[in-house]
Amino acid sequence: MNRPWMPLYVGDYLGDTGHLTTAQHGAYLLLMMHYWRKGELPDNDRQLSKITKLPLKTWCEYRPTLQDFFYEGWKHKRIDAELQRMLHVSQKRAIAGQKGGIGSALARMKLENASRSGRMPPRAIAAPSSGVAQANADHSHSHQSLLQARTAPGDSGKQASEKPAIAVSPDLAAYVARRTT
Repeated sequence: MNRPWMPLYVGDYLGDTGHLTTAQHGAYLLLMMHYWRKGELPDNDRQLSKITKLPLKTWCEYRPTLQDFFYEGWKHKRIDAELQRMLHVSQKRAIAGQKGGIGSALARMKLENASRSGRMPPRAIAAPSSGVAQANADHSHSHQSLLQARTAPGDSGKQASEKPAIAVSPDLAAYVARRTT
């Protein structure tokens, strides 16, 4: 998962790390950032010294002080909680997006069904005509005769230019049924 930013509660951080040297602050922040991006830290001094950009000897001196901020090896309570929170928010947004997409599909289906039945919903915009009217053409015909002329023989009232039905998933059908009843 892409995690381009990380929350940092400055007051809490400074309250917990007042005893660290400048180099230890840098190492701790680098460990936290790696943990945030990867979801874990390795339990290997060579890899941890690379993450903190410290020589191995210096890392080994700082390790006991920095490990106090972690539990069960290299787990970080605050970052784990923030990652859980971020995951929860992400899932809620995904569900809201799906519901919005279903609502949009439902609205399109209603609009399409209304246009097929010959009556447009109150807020519909008229579609542009597909052909160009001639200035000297006779426009005194009835529209009913035009609709009958378009109907293919053997079709029970269906227009030849009618689009095929849209496939609907069972989930969408259930959602539509709940919304319309």
